[in-house]
Amino acid sequence: MRRSERSLVTALREIRHHPKELTLAAYAAGNLDEARAVVVASHVSACGACRTAVRDFEAVGGACLLSIEPVAMNNSALDSFWARAGRQERASRPVSTRAANDFSLDASHPLAVYLKDGVDAIEWRAVAPGVAQRVIPAEGYRPGVLRLLKLAPGVRVPRHTHGDEELTLILRGSYVDEVGEFAEGDLADLDGDVWHGPVATGDKPCICLIATSAPLKFATLFGRVFQPFFGL
Repeated sequence: MRRSERSLVTALREIRHHPKELTLAAYAAGNLDEARAVVVASHVSACGACRTAVRDFEAVGGACLLSIEPVAMNNSALDSFWARAGRQERASRPVSTRAANDFSLDASHPLAVYLKDGVDAIEWRAVAPGVAQRVIPAEGYRPGVLRLLKLAPGVRVPRHTHGDEELTLILRGSYVDEVGEFAEGDLADLDGDVWHGPVATGDKPCICLIATSAPLKFATLFGRVFQPFFGL
């Protein structure tokens, strides 16, 4: 694998959990909000099977476009679009060229513009004993919510489900929940039909990249009472 294809995840194990096909298709079509697109892109950069799937979806989309009869557009069509959507002029951000442990942050990585100083330089905010997070500002027409979550070994996230889709990519460490065992490179693609309470396993913190589009729904009174403080 070329360095440009390496992700934050060291490709030392077989990735066992992947995005759903519908999620990969939406990513290939550019239909995901920015937060979910960043998570999927980070997984795809480490997963050959998902890279192949994305290329296949892109090929299908291209073939469909070629089969459509061209239609003349009004001269003001683009201006009308921007008037409805609002112009998205993204300011340039410095990118990282730092390698932080097993996190390769060259300029080609999807997270490079967000973590310019490397993962080990993150200023974490403690939200509960053994739990810390860092919210990453997402931009674009549909930003979503993007965050990094760090769990100390043995710490459990209160059991919850999701108001909408949640994508969780394991960057370092591992956790286990009702769905299965997740380790570096694995991606959990969950929705409101799944209840789970991940617990960090192993002897090092579990660091996850998470994209959500709606607040979590906690099963316990503890989770519901402290949810505003967690910002989850």
